[in-house]
Amino acid sequence: MIFMLLGLAWPSRLPAQDTPKSVVEEDCQVFDIAADNSVVYATPRIKRSKQLVIERDDIGIATASGKTRRIVEADKFISDPPGSGYQVDSLSWSPDGHRIAVGITLQKAPPDYHEDTKKQKDENRDSNVFMAAVAAGKAIALLDNEGHEIPVAGSKTRFIENATSATWLADGATVVYLTEAPWKIVRVRPADGQATTLFQGHTFDAVAWDARRNRAFAIGKNLSLTGRLALVELDLVHETVTEIARLEKYESALSVSPSGTKIGFFEDGDTIEVIDTAHPSSPVRVRAGMGRFGWSRDERRLLLKRGSPDRSNDLVWVGLYDGTFTPILHGLTFRDFQIAPDGGSVGVTVPGKRVLKVFALP
Repeated sequence: MIFMLLGLAWPSRLPAQDTPKSVVEEDCQVFDIAADNSVVYATPRIKRSKQLVIERDDIGIATASGKTRRIVEADKFISDPPGSGYQVDSLSWSPDGHRIAVGITLQKAPPDYHEDTKKQKDENRDSNVFMAAVAAGKAIALLDNEGHEIPVAGSKTRFIENATSATWLADGATVVYLTEAPWKIVRVRPADGQATTLFQGHTFDAVAWDARRNRAFAIGKNLSLTGRLALVELDLVHETVTEIARLEKYESALSVSPSGTKIGFFEDGDTIEVIDTAHPSSPVRVRAGMGRFGWSRDERRLLLKRGSPDRSNDLVWVGLYDGTFTPILHGLTFRDFQIAPDGGSVGVTVPGKRVLKVFALP
């Protein structure tokens, strides 16, 4: 077992990346990068009407060169009933880059809201005070890369409701998603509507998709015969479970490396644990501080943004095997980030308006 304690002193920085490869001059609240380096992003649109405030989000795509096009226009995507809205929580490209799974929070008018202005006056409601829409549940919308909806055959609802964290599998025809907590996994083929709850009898504390290999990695206590906390590999096609390692503890941020051979997570509020599936009994542990991380191309470093996901911070390469901390991009702070699947670039959103910039990675 390897354990590294990283000090607070930072070594000299890598040469700063000064010029972005592309810029999206929109308020990009969430985004995802495809295998061809196209970026899908969501832009919030706040609407005030009849003393009600609702959100409906546009969705756009930017090519690797930065050319943008809108594929979903907010008010056309959901317009009825008048008090309904939605917020895009997540976006996920299919492995082939032709389809998108969109995680949304549906919105509706609060119970005491009256669209009729006369009723509002009868209740002595101030005409200058607006009421905020309330959440009406999580759902998944499926789109192609032109913005056309992909319906689930035979479904009684427009979206996949009470669902989150969806992704397309390698065939481009099958979707998996999570429902309820502790999580259950459901697999559905939109073309024929065939849906199956996978791994019956098992629930999961955390799931990380490895979609292009039709599998996932999961952590839970009911996944081994002994009932101990375990990391397992899930075959999402053949529905098999393979134990990788027994764990002492798990905190958050389960993540799969690009090669699919390393699994990382925070075992507590300070320490990242990385397990090589070929040598699961010899994990690497690095004290780095809680946050969110992505993988370098060679999988020897993690790009870490420490702190809460909704707070801006700098991005730092954490060396898994040499004990180094190396800030990037002048040590500037960013709201969000994602490393491209090929490891050659990183997308970041700047604090404030959340303009999206894509920089080359060394």
